[in-house]
Amino acid sequence: MNGMKSRQRGSSALSWLFYLLIGGLLLSFAFKVLPFYMDDHAVNKVVASLTDRPGSSTASVTQVRTWIDKGLQLNMVKLDRSEVKVARENGVVAINIDYERRINFFYNVDLVLTFQHNWKAGSQ
Repeated sequence: MNGMKSRQRGSSALSWLFYLLIGGLLLSFAFKVLPFYMDDHAVNKVVASLTDRPGSSTASVTQVRTWIDKGLQLNMVKLDRSEVKVARENGVVAINIDYERRINFFYNVDLVLTFQHNWKAGSQ
């Protein structure tokens, strides 16, 4: 048994290419998706900041919309006016931010990311 050669261990060149391909796809995915999740985190902070703002429960719809627009502008987040709905429901200001983003991942493969935030004055 001492005369037998030991078996080689390790990955072949083909398996390393496979690992590089998977790693490249994961990095590409992260670089394309991460900015949208960072924007969504900023939107979440803007909505959450309304809870701490004095007078948010008695503010008018236009005042709340102004606060949201200023917060989004400060964080350099661009949302369509139709994606941010501010209304008064049962005497309480309610906000519904519902939007989606489409990313071309590669060739004809697209990723669709959907985000939604709801807030009512005094409920948080």
